[in-house]
Order: sequence, then C-alpha cells, then structure tokens
Amino acid sequence: MVLLLGLLQFIMISIICVYELKRKSVAVFLWAVLLVMFGIMHMLSILLNTYEYSTDTMNEASLFVILFCSVYLITRYLTQRKKDLITKEKLEVQDDEKDNMKKFMYVLFIGLIFIVFIRLIMLSRQAGGLLNTSWVTMRETVGGYFSFSQVFIPIFFACSSCMILAIKLKNKKILILSALIIVLEVIISRNRIEILPIFCSVIYAFILKNKKLTIKQIAILALIGILSIYFIYALRVFRHSGSIENFFDTYNLVSFNKKVGEYLEDDSGELGLRKNMYFFIENNNNFEDFEKGHTYIRMALVLLPTSWSFGLKPEDFAITMGKAVLPAAVGFSVHPTLFGDVYANFGFFGFLMGIFWAIFVLIFDKIIAKSNKLLKLPISVICCLIYVIQARGSVYNAFSWLVYCIIILVLIYYVYKIVYNTITRREG
Repeated sequence: MVLLLGLLQFIMISIICVYELKRKSVAVFLWAVLLVMFGIMHMLSILLNTYEYSTDTMNEASLFVILFCSVYLITRYLTQRKKDLITKEKLEVQDDEKDNMKKFMYVLFIGLIFIVFIRLIMLSRQAGGLLNTSWVTMRETVGGYFSFSQVFIPIFFACSSCMILAIKLKNKKILILSALIIVLEVIISRNRIEILPIFCSVIYAFILKNKKLTIKQIAILALIGILSIYFIYALRVFRHSGSIENFFDTYNLVSFNKKVGEYLEDDSGELGLRKNMYFFIENNNNFEDFEKGHTYIRMALVLLPTSWSFGLKPEDFAITMGKAVLPAAVGFSVHPTLFGDVYANFGFFGFLMGIFWAIFVLIFDKIIAKSNKLLKLPISVICCLIYVIQARGSVYNAFSWLVYCIIILVLIYYVYKIVYNTITRREG
C-alpha cells in the first residue's frame, strides 16, 4: 500500500504539471517545484526504503497529497471556461510598441542597479568590507517594518523583471548586465532566493517560445531543473563557508563539488523540506497554535503590520513551526513545502484547501491576462518566482512579496507613463 500511494501522489502532481504547462500558466512553477521537492523525493524515499518515519505516516502524507491534488485539479477544471485564458503573449514584439517597452525596460534596469548598489553599500559597512560579508551579515541588517532591508526584496524582484523584457526585445546587453548584477548581489548577500529572477525569466521565456508540449521540451526543462538544483545547493555550500575570503581558503573546485554532492546525498536542504511534514503527521499536529489557519489569516491581513493589528494578525507561522521542530531555538523558521504548511494549518482535512489554491492560481492568471502590455510579462515572472518560494513552504512571506511587487510595478509604470506622456507632448 505504501508503494502504491507513493506512486499515485507522484502521478497526480505530474498530471497537474503537464496540465499547467499545456496552458502555459505560471502555476507550472508551483507544481514543478512541488514535483521535485515532494513528489519525486517522497517516491524515492519509499522505493529505496530510506524513510525515517512510520509506514502510517508515509501513507497519510501520500493520501493527503493525492486528495489535495484531486481537489485542486477538479476545481481548476471547473473554473476554467476559456481554453487560452492566461495570455497569447509571444516573445516577438511589434515595432509600434518596441520603443515604449524598451524605455520601460531601462527604467526597471536603472532601478535594479540603484537598489542593489544601496544594498551592497549597507552590507559592506556592516561587515567592514565586501569580502568580509557573510550570511550572518545579511541577517544582522534586517530591520523593522518599512526599513530598507524589509522593502529590498519586493523592489529587487520588481526591478529584476527587466530581464524578461530584455529577452522579449532581444537586448543581450541588458540581459547579461542584469544577470551579472543579480549574481553579484547573491554572492555578497548569500540570499539564494535572489537568484530566482534569472532562472524564472529564462524558463518562462522558453515555455512561451515553444507552442506545443513535446518530449524534447520536457527534457530541456528537466535539465534546467537539475542545473537549478545544483546551483541552489552550491550557493548553500557557499553560504555555510562564511566570508568570501574563507570560502577560497577552504575549497578548490574538486572539494567544492564534493561538498555539494554530500549535501545532495544527505537529503537535506530544499530536497529534505518534506521531512518536516512527516514530523507533523507523526505527532498528529500536537503543537501549540497548529491547525488554526494562521498562515491564511496572515495572508488576509497582508497589508496590516502585525504590531498594528491589536492581536488580530498571528505570529509568522513559519516561526511557530520552527518552535515545534526545535523548541530551544529562538526565531528558527521551518518551511515544510506547501503541502506541509497546509497540513500544519488545517490537519488532514486541509486537503480541501486544494480549492483555495486553484482559485488563487485562477485569480492571478486573470490578473496577468488583463494586465497592461508593459506589465504583463514582468508580473508573470514575479508570479513564477513567488510560486517557487511558496512551493517550498514559505507561503506568507512569498505572498506578501507578490502583493508589494505588483504594487511597486504598477507605481513605477504610472510614474513612467506620466513622465513619458509629458515628454512626448513637449516634443510634439
């Protein structure tokens, strides 16, 4: 039974991936990551008999995912009335809109340079030089509400969407420069999620470019996925090495790859996040503040700071889950994949939240479809990278970044539009 259920959950997630990919929905990023982090890894644990928890726990995890996927897929099918709802967006651009899009791309690119420059200055001052920076340095710069460190991510993500416009405009210069700026920021800050704009822009452009789903397309996407996993684990090794100077003193190319391989083999990091869900199931969610839907209450109150909510907005549920896993740790957060977060919030019957997530995806599909031409691709890529983060289980933080990213993009667009129209009238 454990093997059958393990294979069924893998098949269900795979079916949804294909469904979303055929529709060219950005939700394919959510389900592709879930397929890797949970579907494949859960199935392998069962096939290789390497799981550390009871058979009942593994069966319950499988059954929960099967039911969640079934509810999601049924809801998704019933709410989709148009075959091509998302967009018929092509990567080719018409001559009459090329100039306008190019100028908007440059606005976002300048914004990316500006926000990264400020971030690097702050980290350099905190650490006493760029080569002395580390993950600890980045964590120490976190401030309160509306501090630079809090607004950096949504502004960074919003401006990094210049990459998808550069791909559409075939502007290799801006594409390469943007990628280099993002890589520099990731190397200095050690914050791995900041690399997502590069991967998401390239993969989403590839999906849009290919009209039909073929074996070759799936193979290429799988290869990109494998390279992405390696890169993420490489960044994890880099983060754990401390300062940049210490990294070069500790590793050469051979020892570095060996360490990355060790991280992959021990089933830790992103590929081991599902184990937190097993832990919750094994203990029947018998932890403080579990099964109260705190993640979703926070999402409903996303624009209201916790300290201003008079107790209505609960504590970050990732911290609550962290207390359950490591009670002695202070401020420790846990991300158990989206499935684990739903289970911890609502228990086994949380599989009914498949309805919520199908509607959630539908809403943002419609937002993308109805967006202005200049905003359509940037918002699409923002959704792609946010879905990646939500799939790993950082549901609320990713949602808050999504909301603020869209607000920032819209504000940038309207300021750009006002300035552009003013200059056009004067020239006319």
